[in-house]
Amino acid sequence: MKICLLTYDHPHKKTAQVYFGLRESGRHEIDFMIMPFVKRKPREVLVDHRPGSLEGCSVQSISMRDGNKVHLYQDWESQIDKYDYFIIGGSNLIDQGFANSGKILNCHAGLIPATRGLDTFQWDILNGLRLGNTLHIIDEHTDAGEIIYHCETPVFLEDHILTLAERHYQMEIWMLQNFDDLLKRPKVNEYKTNPATRRMNIATEAIMLKAFDEYKAKFAV
Repeated sequence: MKICLLTYDHPHKKTAQVYFGLRESGRHEIDFMIMPFVKRKPREVLVDHRPGSLEGCSVQSISMRDGNKVHLYQDWESQIDKYDYFIIGGSNLIDQGFANSGKILNCHAGLIPATRGLDTFQWDILNGLRLGNTLHIIDEHTDAGEIIYHCETPVFLEDHILTLAERHYQMEIWMLQNFDDLLKRPKVNEYKTNPATRRMNIATEAIMLKAFDEYKAKFAV
């Protein structure tokens, strides 16, 4: 299968992890499409549940080693018919026409439609919702489109919030690395639709952390 990883013009941990897993499978021809990286002011958080997300190797370094093509995002219209799928490693806002093409796969760190938007891991804990990831074909709407696979994240009483966050993240990476298998055996559960969430502020995060033990008791295996 011919795929293109959509990502930033900057070292990005998730993109590299997805790429190396896809490459080792030997099932795909893989290229990249890069968006301009916009540096944002660091957020104040109590727990960094995804440390080092902007560290590691760049797309340019990978392509020099492995011979991948690297396309610029503004050229998406000339590239869209050359690939079976585009997989989101990281991205800014995507043009409406591209988003509605039916060719962009994403793994959202929440169980759509119950959890959509930002900081889904934290909001699920605060709101007492089950953790999980959703592989889906995107459209122009926030965390919507065609759902391919729901994967709930196991919770254990022994978990620290960081061990749970890491397990949740690694399952997201696994789903992207194995997207082709999941396309062949879709699994879609029914969840109540909830509004999309915004960034969680530090005061609300403190409340979420206090609720963590109660959350574990509710969902632990």
